[in-house]
Amino acid sequence: MQNPLRTEPPMRGNRAGRRARQRGELLMVRTVAVVAVLLLLLGIPLWMKHERDKRAAPPTAKVSAVAPAARATVAPASAAAPVTPPTASGIGHGLTFAVVADDAKQPAEVARLGCAGEPRATDRPLKNDHPCNHQQGDTSCRVVLPVLCIQPGTAAKPAGSAEASLAGWSGGMLAPTQPVMGAILTSAALASARCEMELGSGWRMADMKDGLDSGSIVGLRTTNTTLGQGTRYWVQIQGQPANCWNSTGS
Repeated sequence: MQNPLRTEPPMRGNRAGRRARQRGELLMVRTVAVVAVLLLLLGIPLWMKHERDKRAAPPTAKVSAVAPAARATVAPASAAAPVTPPTASGIGHGLTFAVVADDAKQPAEVARLGCAGEPRATDRPLKNDHPCNHQQGDTSCRVVLPVLCIQPGTAAKPAGSAEASLAGWSGGMLAPTQPVMGAILTSAALASARCEMELGSGWRMADMKDGLDSGSIVGLRTTNTTLGQGTRYWVQIQGQPANCWNSTGS
């Protein structure tokens, strides 16, 4: 009796199957590795946030234990020293000058400003025959006026002018700024800074002492600014509460 012939699977089929299984196993390993890396990347920020929150959390037990003692200590102090709300100072008055009427008699390059210039200050004159108030300020600091500025100098008095009209000769240049509310001028330095910003280096706010305390200030005009009648100008005075930054509020 003859044995039936045995058939064996071809070798190529076995090799292809093994390769397929190897690829599947390798793909599975890679997939597991990728998932593990993603979980690690997600877990690290969560762990760091947890640690930060734990460090930032206040020690509840200590606070609750200390709180009663703190309340017992602070309460008497607050009762003994009541807080007084700050009081806001009102808007006061400032000293002003205006171009004097006889300015037209001066040489064209000369400007003379003083208390008696027009228009007169009517808010708070010192007395009826003296429109300026160099002790308390004469014009409300709510008013918008130019600042009178001076560039100090040593110019000689112009020839042909009456000596009396040059009593307040300063030897410097005079010019105005753009109009500004007096309440904005919170210091002489700030007003002088405005002069320097608009007119250039070396300019500052004019002071009554620039006119040798004569009640007027006389100086040279600039060629590119106008000092005319019809308005008053903020000037400062030292040693008196008559400026917008140190006068009594109203």
